[in-house]
This record gives sequence, structure tokens and C-alpha cells, in this order.
Amino acid sequence: MIPEAHLRRSSQTDGFTLIELMVVVMVIAVLIAIAIPSFLGFRSSAQDRAAQATLRTAEKVATAVLIDEGTFPNKAALLVLFPTIETTIEWIDHNDSSTGPPQVSLDDDNGGQELALATLSESGSCFYLRVINSAPPARKVVQAAATCASHDFQGGADTGW
Repeated sequence: MIPEAHLRRSSQTDGFTLIELMVVVMVIAVLIAIAIPSFLGFRSSAQDRAAQATLRTAEKVATAVLIDEGTFPNKAALLVLFPTIETTIEWIDHNDSSTGPPQVSLDDDNGGQELALATLSESGSCFYLRVINSAPPARKVVQAAATCASHDFQGGADTGW
């Protein structure tokens, strides 16, 4: 037989103490404090990758035109031609600043031998790409850019993304 004292419930096991609840809340708060900056870093990185992908697509369009034409047409002709080749990108003049990854500012330079492209990431970074006839492309990124227009990267060195 089981003694009667074992069958009675102790009043000490009815629930959690205030200290135990406070410890759980503190652990959750620490985990959230660690997770939020990591999440924001991933978000910014993803926004930058979207802008870079837009410029890679623009580079492919520019290379296709360069192969077909032998040189880049002037920017007025490119602003008419590029939207017929790639409709997902909004092509804008070099005087206009890109406001996001779907917009690419473009400028021609060096007698049809170079084409400068720029797009603004949602993180605030401006990504530049210069496509050069018979040379590797040049890349540059500016963090927290005030403006993001293609004419800002004429003749600059390749500093990469």
C-alpha cells in the first residue's frame, strides 16, 4: 500500500515561481537580441544581391548589343533598344538617379566603347558596372549613396562588389 502522505499533492508543485518565469523571459529576450541583428544583416545582403543581379542582367543585354553592333550605340538609341530586349528593367538616362533595383541608369562613353550602368539597392548602396569593349567589366559599390547615376562611374577603377 502507498502511504497517504504520498498521495496528497504538495502545494509547492502547483506551478512556476516568479523567478522561474523571469528567467525564461530573460532567456527569450537574449535570443531575440542576438537574432534581430543577424536577420537585418541577411536582409541587407539579399537587397544588395538583387541589385547586383539586375546589373548582371543589364550586362548581358549590353554585351549582346555590343556583339551585334560592334560598338555601343549612343545612349538615346540604347534607351530605345534596351527595353525591347529586356522588359523587366526600367532603363533611365544617365542624368537620372536609380531609385531601386528595377531601374538601371545608363551612360555611354569613349566613342561607343564603354557603357556605364548603375542601380540602387534597397539597402542604400549604389552598384556601378562599366562594360568595356574587349576588356573585363569594371565594378564599384558606394555605401549609403546620396545619388546613384551612371555618369558617376566614368573611367573609375574596378574595386569590385
